[in-house]
Amino acid sequence: MIGVLDFADEIFQTNPWPLYAHYVARDSVAWSPQMNCYFVFGYPNVRAALNSPAFTTANPFRRTRTAIGLSALDTDGDMHSRMRSAFLPAFRPAAVADYATSLVLPAVRHLLDDVLGSTEPGWLPEVAARLPVSVAAAIVGLPADAHTFLRRTMRPLVVFIDHGPVEYATVVARRDELKAYLRAAMSRSTHTRSLIHLLGAGGLSEPEIVENALLAIVAATETTTSAITNVAARIFGQPQLFDLLRHVPELIPAAVAETLRHEPPLHVTLRFTTTEVSMGEHRLPAGSPVQVCLASANRDPSAYPDPDVWDLHRRGRAPLTFGAGPHHCLGSGLAQVEIETLIHELVRRFESLRVLSPATPRPRGRTFRSVPDLVLG
Repeated sequence: MIGVLDFADEIFQTNPWPLYAHYVARDSVAWSPQMNCYFVFGYPNVRAALNSPAFTTANPFRRTRTAIGLSALDTDGDMHSRMRSAFLPAFRPAAVADYATSLVLPAVRHLLDDVLGSTEPGWLPEVAARLPVSVAAAIVGLPADAHTFLRRTMRPLVVFIDHGPVEYATVVARRDELKAYLRAAMSRSTHTRSLIHLLGAGGLSEPEIVENALLAIVAATETTTSAITNVAARIFGQPQLFDLLRHVPELIPAAVAETLRHEPPLHVTLRFTTTEVSMGEHRLPAGSPVQVCLASANRDPSAYPDPDVWDLHRRGRAPLTFGAGPHHCLGSGLAQVEIETLIHELVRRFESLRVLSPATPRPRGRTFRSVPDLVLG
């Protein structure tokens, strides 16, 4: 049994790859009665859906719209272009290169000094959780100690977005608490390079600044946290690979990139059709909800030879881990810098670092996927 297209299904949560391969090979569009939506599979169809104006994120029923508000993530057309343009200065390659040395590397070293000084064996999940939110908070323009409040308060929002069990009233209350915190930060901010300032300079209103700043924090944390965990499980789960990267650290970016293809932290992203859409033999009515399966594209044999094989020297098409088109993740470069910097620092500090548990470090989840309870030693 290969499972069903249902986030609640145990097989779907733990090993969806045979299911994805089944649909990529046989029928790249499928209707899920359990989810009451379509799923789209395979590199060509996923890329087409991400680039086509016939698919939109602008719909009040997207969970991110409830959890965050009307941000660049949940708009299209002129509104999306205006919001995305306001984000651009903070995530251009030159800005990310500056963050790498001025922000990310010091944050990694400080965090490792802190957690490695404790006796807790499960320090990697703490590092994976704290690093992205600390970096995001600094870029937004929040105090250095904001990460504790942000992690605690954001958690119900993330669980809700991930289709997990959380009360709607809790989500709304925590969302409003975060927005109040960001409004207060706006009133105190004097840092002209902060994202809060840049969004305002880009012409966004106060509510738009708050909701897009909240988007930046939520989007920059959960997927990067999951990605860090998956990359660590891959590298430290293979002693020969760890030893290779210790001696040839120039290969770390390739190891990170291939893991992001092979075990992406986000498997699906929701769209709605703006008009009737034909895909293969299927006709999707206007207004149809569609889960676009990014992960299936990353292991489509038409795009990647031997797609289930993790290959350090793989070349070819860019994976769709961070999407494509108008909603391609602006923070993808920053996420990769954070992961690469952390791995560089770990192989520098340790002569030996191995996965102690779980015995088989396999990612699991619904939309977000990561290895649970990863212990290194």
